[in-house]
Amino acid sequence: MHEYAFMQEVINAILAQISEAASPPIAEVVLRVGVFEIHSEAAARQAFTVLAQGTPLERARLRLTVIPPRCECRSCGYAAPFALEHHHHHEPFPVAECPQCGLLASLTGGRGVESLELIMEDAE
Repeated sequence: MHEYAFMQEVINAILAQISEAASPPIAEVVLRVGVFEIHSEAAARQAFTVLAQGTPLERARLRLTVIPPRCECRSCGYAAPFALEHHHHHEPFPVAECPQCGLLASLTGGRGVESLELIMEDAE
């Protein structure tokens, strides 16, 4: 249910910024979010669909991009996006084993909303 709470916040933020009567219908919501904010991309998409019902976002498509954290190793200098297959979302420390040297490396990013864009339908 984490995705539902997260998507409810996103939808509330959008609705607070738009006026249903003053703007054209929203065709697409473009959301770039850190991987640590959602546990399941499919669940996030479903949450958006369910929570948008009865709002000006009801017919909008969700274009969701999930951003991985970046792994930065001080020992060997490795720096690259980090694949999370063996890292748990709720690890208390933002560290992981460096894929290059095996020592502890820091994970940065992968949290929060990176960007949110609304694409309106063409007014014809």
